Amino acid sequence: MREQNPPVMRVRDWDRLYENNRSRELGRTAWLPAPNDLGADWYAELVAHDDGAAHLGVWQALLMVASKAAPRGVLVRGDGQAHTAKSLALMTRLPEQLVQAAIERLLKIGLLEIGGNKRRKKSELGSHPPASESHPGAAKPQVGAVERKGTEHHHQEKKRKGKEQQRTEPDGTEGARAESTTERLNAHNGVGSNLPKKSDEDAEHPEDPYASPEDELKAIYLGKAGESITTAVLDAIRLNLELHQVSMGDFVAEVRKHARNGWRNPPGFLRDLSKRFRAKTRLAGAPVTAAEAAEQSYRCQFCGSRTPGEGALLIDGKKVAPCSCASEDYIARERARGVFTQETSQ
Repeated sequence: MREQNPPVMRVRDWDRLYENNRSRELGRTAWLPAPNDLGADWYAELVAHDDGAAHLGVWQALLMVASKAAPRGVLVRGDGQAHTAKSLALMTRLPEQLVQAAIERLLKIGLLEIGGNKRRKKSELGSHPPASESHPGAAKPQVGAVERKGTEHHHQEKKRKGKEQQRTEPDGTEGARAESTTERLNAHNGVGSNLPKKSDEDAEHPEDPYASPEDELKAIYLGKAGESITTAVLDAIRLNLELHQVSMGDFVAEVRKHARNGWRNPPGFLRDLSKRFRAKTRLAGAPVTAAEAAEQSYRCQFCGSRTPGEGALLIDGKKVAPCSCASEDYIARERARGVFTQETSQ
């Protein structure tokens, strides 16, 4: 049965990485834009294999197939059925075993993903039901429509005052409304519905520490996505951190810095950050002055010394004498050691 109903595979972040303003206006394309960063982590991981070059070729072929699909980016046939390694091998004219092995690696790396693992739409998060409570009363003014002359100005005045009151709310109320929305969201998903509200005093103090950095990551994800993190996303993050020798604690500390920002795609953000962690967090070198740069690049034209004030020459292949670049202190020190037996000037 699994062969009859294979899972639908799609290219991860197709719309962001493989579409642009021109391609989105076309129903069918004869080309596709694609990243060309040879320093990307996914590229390094893909080719770092005995068959890496062949797998890269399969990846390019799958991108071509996905660019012709409807919708683009999804590996489906013309009749809507999901492609398999066999059907893709026939379509791309590549060996089936090679295609199968490449697909397994592409799924593991994260370039491909199973189509059913989609992010939930905002309309499913339950923020609209409270607004529906005002609909039943909307029909009442229609019954007494003859009263409109006397009441229309009254209603408009109330709306105007209400807007002014919203504009003159003190600082902090906007965050309170956002917190209220988050609480309704958690209640809709069955998360934290029985927990008491946090007071302003509690918000000023850090929460109780989590059992592990991974548990804190789960909590951050839950707050940003409105649902628990999937095992597939968590496994991908663990793998990326292990490959780049980054601890989960360091990763969560960096994620914590972005917790107040808006995440349009929480799974994609965490995957990308775990892949590019060192590149995104590496600090630039300290500033270098012109004098420091000159000192670092110093080289005596006579003796080849890289240290200013310290230079020596070999005379007749036997005797060592100070170079003209040598300082008096250096010459005196080397004389005391018996190194210089003859002096010379340039």
